[in-house]
Amino acid sequence: MYNLKNNKKYFILYEITIAILALISLLILIISIMVPKEVEVLNLINNIILFIFATDYLVRLILSKDKKAFFRRNLIDLIAIIPFDPIFQVVKLTRLLRFVKIIRVLAIYSKFRKSIDNFIKTNSFNYVLWITLSILILGALGIHLCENMTLGNSLWWSFVTITTVGYGDISPKTPFGRLIAVFLMLTGIGFLSMLTGTIATFFINKGKNKNCDYRCETIKMIQNKLDNFDSLTKSDIDDICKVLNALKNS
Repeated sequence: MYNLKNNKKYFILYEITIAILALISLLILIISIMVPKEVEVLNLINNIILFIFATDYLVRLILSKDKKAFFRRNLIDLIAIIPFDPIFQVVKLTRLLRFVKIIRVLAIYSKFRKSIDNFIKTNSFNYVLWITLSILILGALGIHLCENMTLGNSLWWSFVTITTVGYGDISPKTPFGRLIAVFLMLTGIGFLSMLTGTIATFFINKGKNKNCDYRCETIKMIQNKLDNFDSLTKSDIDDICKVLNALKNS
């Protein structure tokens, strides 16, 4: 992790990857809270993300010099990676599982809040996200009324339709239900296009911000040294000139 920080390109890629995985994990957890029925694909994806988070936590723990300080600073990370689902199922406390999932949602969001907020605000993606979620919920309510589906199944059908995955053999029978399905699929295509563009823009902006921060910090450090110009040696002045030339050519 500390070697990654020295390589800005890979560190930016790492930050973006972790933020996206956290966002996916949040969405899966929210869906699992709203829809009681378990979905194997979502469980598999969530377990893979959980494994990646756990590996990331262990690597950072091993590389940290002060293990106790790391543990105190990253307590939220530990809560986010504990596999509560099988633990609660074994001890037959499934009623508390939903409450624990809510805690995990808060833990993940708290940990990656800054990265997630910066990501969803890129290209005004936050507005696209809220509009898409509103359409998803309205589509679920429409299918619930038109096709006599349960509310849980309607919400799940709306989600998989908007992601263009499909809901197995279940398809709307009424004209209005089919119209809702078409609208959801078109919304999903538009959302995925915006998501792809947002990821690319976020990656580019992140790199620019990192470079700007580095340049600003370096220039400020040089200014501080120049404030004590009389105490500078010839070697110090040569070093400052080399740094300025490097910044100019970068």
